[in-house]
Amino acid sequence: MRHRRPTISRRASPSRVASFTLIELLVVIAIISILAALLLPSLSRAKERTKIIQCLNNLRQIGLGVKMYVDDNRSTLPPRDNAQFNMNATPYENYALGLGGNDPAPTHGFMARATHRPLYSYLGRSEVFRCPADKGQEEALPEPPFNDDGNWKPSNYQALGCSYRLNASLWGNDTLRTPDDPTYNLAGKKESWVTEPARMIMLHEPPAFWYWNYYHWHYARGPTTVLDTALSADGQRFISPILFVDGHSASHDFTHALKDDPDHPMEPTKVWYWYEPK
Repeated sequence: MRHRRPTISRRASPSRVASFTLIELLVVIAIISILAALLLPSLSRAKERTKIIQCLNNLRQIGLGVKMYVDDNRSTLPPRDNAQFNMNATPYENYALGLGGNDPAPTHGFMARATHRPLYSYLGRSEVFRCPADKGQEEALPEPPFNDDGNWKPSNYQALGCSYRLNASLWGNDTLRTPDDPTYNLAGKKESWVTEPARMIMLHEPPAFWYWNYYHWHYARGPTTVLDTALSADGQRFISPILFVDGHSASHDFTHALKDDPDHPMEPTKVWYWYEPK
């Protein structure tokens, strides 16, 4: 009886099923690279959006602290510094750059210590005073994280103890109308002094206005410090979360306000205003 020799089907060959050709491998890598390129910008935007949301929550909590302060101080908003109502106060301590938060760096002695700040009794050393996108304000090339002298570049929170600013004084900005109080502006005023609490800015970040230079924190994709002479060539947006006097917070784009008329960046819009005119 003749026995047939067993045969092996090519389709059953393990090596044939498990192997990839070089071309197939390159195609898979190319597809993965394309998908990554498509997804990474979305992930980056989502991360930036998360930082904005955190900032808005920070500002709402600070707003509650301000409200408690106002209620405890005869409807008066926090002052700009300890000398606003006491010209003999020593040493000078700044509140406008830090209503609350942490102690300043030793190099920033003009800043009040955490326990001396107006909102310390209500919020303590809370992290709500730290912006997650805080890039600082030091002039720096290259940046970040080093200054042009090679030293480490701190954030505003690390330098001042607070990322957010009280709308106290106009910081040297020119205005088309005469302000009621260019020196202290909102600081130390009665709540009734504000004509439209839902539109008047109370707290903001440096990117919202000209402060001897211009700054990018949220959505920064290039230099975070922009000199006056480089403003026209700068293609980034000036984004800042804002706390309004009525206690609500929102994120706004100040690019047009800063670039359309750089000599008057604090003029009112339909959404916000910085100062009360005489």
